[in-house]
Amino acid sequence: MKIQQTYIFIFISQIFISAFALLAIIWSLFVSANLIPFVVLLILSVFFSGSIYILLRNNSFIMDKSTCILSMFISWFILICMGLIPFYIMLPDKSILDLILITISLLSTFGLWLENPLFLSSEFLIWQSLLQWLGGLTSILIASFLVESVLVKNKMQNDIFNIDNFKIIFIFYFLITILFSLIFFCYETYTFDQAIRLSMAMISTSNSFTENGTILINESFSIKIFMIIAMIFGSISITLHFKSFNYGMISYFKNTNFISIILFFLFLVFLISIYVSNNIKVNVYDLFIDILFLVVSFITTTGLIPENLISWNILGNFLIFLMILTLVGGAVNSTTGGLKVSRIIFILKFIYRELYKLGNPRIILSKENLSLGNNTSRIFIFCILFLFTIFLLSSLLSLCNVSFVDSFTIIISSITNSGLGLLNVAEIDYYPQTFFEKFIIFIALLLGRIEVFFIMLVSSSYFWKYR
Repeated sequence: MKIQQTYIFIFISQIFISAFALLAIIWSLFVSANLIPFVVLLILSVFFSGSIYILLRNNSFIMDKSTCILSMFISWFILICMGLIPFYIMLPDKSILDLILITISLLSTFGLWLENPLFLSSEFLIWQSLLQWLGGLTSILIASFLVESVLVKNKMQNDIFNIDNFKIIFIFYFLITILFSLIFFCYETYTFDQAIRLSMAMISTSNSFTENGTILINESFSIKIFMIIAMIFGSISITLHFKSFNYGMISYFKNTNFISIILFFLFLVFLISIYVSNNIKVNVYDLFIDILFLVVSFITTTGLIPENLISWNILGNFLIFLMILTLVGGAVNSTTGGLKVSRIIFILKFIYRELYKLGNPRIILSKENLSLGNNTSRIFIFCILFLFTIFLLSSLLSLCNVSFVDSFTIIISSITNSGLGLLNVAEIDYYPQTFFEKFIIFIALLLGRIEVFFIMLVSSSYFWKYR
């Protein structure tokens, strides 16, 4: 049976949970936090992983593509179930539904979603940071292996995507996090604990790292610059990072799509800065960096907002623009949400090619242009499903005494995993109250992380047939 063939992935998920529980215990010792939630989690995860190991000892399983997809779903639900155990101990007054919502919001890199954010305890902050960091790492691992091997018909690039390279991805993700932690720690503003939490949030393109759960930042010019760099690192495709390992940093600058996007958004930030400066008299450097931070924060689906922009009362004019940025998102095989930039670029190239063919019907296309057609249907179907899902979930949420406009904004924020930043800009104070609302938000957050393609595959009758 397919479910039996997923045991190896369940075992790997439990190993991950055990490792992160142990890391949380060590971290707690340094900040004098309560160890009990993480000790309980470690005991349970070791017990389950040991039980699965006993089942696996004398069995060999053949993994086909459909089993890989099923394994991904099971792994995510295991992470959610195990991830909420420490929160269950820390927040005994919260219902299971609330704890599930908190856990999926962090694992999806949406950020912390609490009804009444208060001062958060040290152990809560530790587990919050580890969960969103694990969510970003898991999405990269799944995307780099499953997406490439399952959804792409072309042969996998063995030098980039294979199970052996999982450890390389983890090491890179870990080292980048430590690097930015050290950079932030160099500033007297942060303790080492705070620097680590900030770095983990930026690399995973999440927004939860403060004691009071705020998404508004009021940092110095230089800190904002490094936060921008960290968010960009998290939003870059792991494929491009791998190329930098083999060919050096020059690989980033040889990627025409990457450079084009950077130049386009710098030009866009410049135009917005000029527009704002005509209405508000502020330091041009502070204005530019705040606008740049805002654009990068939303295109990477991080969802942080510079506090200055709130005080200037200008964000409301850019709501639609910020929505578009979150819908676009970062790169495929990254920690970001949204449609992904590469898919948007592909669609634009395809549209240009078709318009060019209409104007030049006798033209003979090159092999490069002909190859565009190989992935066309799959990418267009994904985009249609993505946008249809937003409309469907928005319609369902509007049945719960929420206006359709607000529902639309809430669902976009959820399915792109961009956090509460978009709701803050739209001045929407919302937390799901009923079971139906929480279920809709849960589905939106999960779809934003797993992507709708996989949902359609698992929903098909063919998927569940025996090989």
